[in-house]
Amino acid sequence: MEQSLILNEELERIETIPTGYERQPRKGVLTNYLLISLLIAAFGSAFQFGFSIAVFNTPSSIIKSFYKSVYNERNGEEMSNSTLDTYWSITNGLVPFGGMIGGMFSGFTADLLGRKYGLLSVNVIVLISTILNVLSKFVKSYETIMASRFLTGFYCGLFSGLLPLYLAECPPKNLRGSVGTLNQLSIVIGILVVNILGLPDLLGTSDRWPILVGLSIVPALAHLALIIFPESPKYLYMKKNNPDAAEKALLNFHNHDRLLVDQELEELKDEKSILAHNPHATWSDFWTQTRLRKPLFVALIIQISQQLSGINAVIFYSTDIFVKAGLDGDWPIYGTIILGAVQILMTFVCMVIVDRAGRRILLLSGMIGMCISSFMLALTRIFSEKIEWLNYMTVLSAVFYIIFFSIGPGAIPWLITGELFGSDSRGKATSISVFVNWLSNFTVTVSFPFIESAIGDYSFIVFGVLLIFFSIFMLLFVPETKHKPIEEINDLFKRKTIFFPSSN
Repeated sequence: MEQSLILNEELERIETIPTGYERQPRKGVLTNYLLISLLIAAFGSAFQFGFSIAVFNTPSSIIKSFYKSVYNERNGEEMSNSTLDTYWSITNGLVPFGGMIGGMFSGFTADLLGRKYGLLSVNVIVLISTILNVLSKFVKSYETIMASRFLTGFYCGLFSGLLPLYLAECPPKNLRGSVGTLNQLSIVIGILVVNILGLPDLLGTSDRWPILVGLSIVPALAHLALIIFPESPKYLYMKKNNPDAAEKALLNFHNHDRLLVDQELEELKDEKSILAHNPHATWSDFWTQTRLRKPLFVALIIQISQQLSGINAVIFYSTDIFVKAGLDGDWPIYGTIILGAVQILMTFVCMVIVDRAGRRILLLSGMIGMCISSFMLALTRIFSEKIEWLNYMTVLSAVFYIIFFSIGPGAIPWLITGELFGSDSRGKATSISVFVNWLSNFTVTVSFPFIESAIGDYSFIVFGVLLIFFSIFMLLFVPETKHKPIEEINDLFKRKTIFFPSSN
């Protein structure tokens, strides 16, 4: 009897061991199977995104000459510079306009077809767009280029909503930050590759540019390999109500790590039980329910800040910046390509540290760094005519601007949007966020030439002031989402509006 009492006391003592000794959640690893599936998904969509939107960057003068040649053959007169500027502005503006429309359908497509088959279905539009682009030279039509650019924007808008969902829902929770940044990394790699291929020594000539635009078919064909990999486990469990298929997908992705799979299935079960008390969100719920309205507002400001940060202006001015720094010939173009390489390097750094440092700190530090760099760009460009050595400071400012953009604001917006919402609302929230991102892109694309014409180098002061506002917003209103389940994030928004000084 006495021994039994001692045993019971010992068991009670063990059960009351401090929580710090409780078993920690099992951390997943990036298995080869999971890595290959993610790389295929990213290459076929995000790399395609970057390649397609930037395909006319380097050979833009060649494409403009094609426009003038076609106009001359049709009308028997030279195309005026103002007409060329109008046609070229329409061509460029159709990309973000198509992106807005594609973005609106991305969430619907993700929920209807699934993340995997949604991504694969977009390649039909890629094929049509590529054919139009290639044929334009042979049928001597700039209208087909314009139609192709609209379709380019449309499929890029779909990709920009679909891929982040797939990247967020397939890896284990402790790797979702790093994997999420694969989207932006693939985009900037695509931009760099097409800028190099578009050089005059390669495919950027009047005879070879159809080959350049035709290469868009390569990522589309590689993308088809995704069909042999599983659908998102979360989509299978939450949307298709198929726990067995979700378990099978998790076992494949995690190399049959039973403990990790059971842990993730339990998390999915918990989320589904919570959502059982909340019907699937309607469009109006985002404006009427606090649990959705607050995170949506945060997500939209983050998306707007990415486009209104001035990144497109820096890219627009990059060649001119290198010309004023003394580079001649093709070297300013090479300088712009080097900036692209810097962007890839720093986006990779973001990928490595995002799951350690967190989303919020990278977003905030990036905004503050861009703000300082923007004012430096403005001041050095304004006074560079009087003080020649400031041209070198302009180059340095542009480099730092790209570094700070890549470390946070370039990649984090696509990652954090998916983490702010549960499965009942993630698809619709993604559609709204992608639409607003492309709308902001369209606004900057259309308005920047007029702003630049009106105030020139002072435009960077405008961006600097906007970045002050965005930095304050990130400091006060953006919570940390690193490794947090959606119910904890929802609880944060219920309890708090301002997350400074603590984001927990």
